[in-house]
Amino acid sequence: MAFVNEKLTPTQREKLAKKKIKNPYGSFRDTTEGITPLYLTIDKNSETWLAHCYNHHDTNNDIEEFIFMYKSNPIPVQAIKSIHEQQVCWKITRIDFPKGLLNDKEYLQILLTDAFKAYNISGWPGEESGQTKVIYGYE
Repeated sequence: MAFVNEKLTPTQREKLAKKKIKNPYGSFRDTTEGITPLYLTIDKNSETWLAHCYNHHDTNNDIEEFIFMYKSNPIPVQAIKSIHEQQVCWKITRIDFPKGLLNDKEYLQILLTDAFKAYNISGWPGEESGQTKVIYGYE
């Protein structure tokens, strides 16, 4: 499996918007109409992708909101980004696993780690370095 960052075409964005995938912790639009990302960090072989949805600049922690899609199951994820000596570190602070996927939690964390490593700083194409550190700090 290999995640890559892709910019969505207008047609792809429209198709994704029609699915009305909602982020319960994002912006008003994310919670009511659904997400409309410009970029996806995607593994086409496993039907898995990561989309940045929203950045809470109004909090002390700058929590960022993502949707992690696994086989048509949207999983809300919250994370905090920090950069130390040119290394990006993502601290995953919340994951809302659907009840039907709780048995796959460890496997999904491996996939999510790989997705964040490819996402790197902003999810732009060409940013996939694999040097990104991912830690989990949620209950």
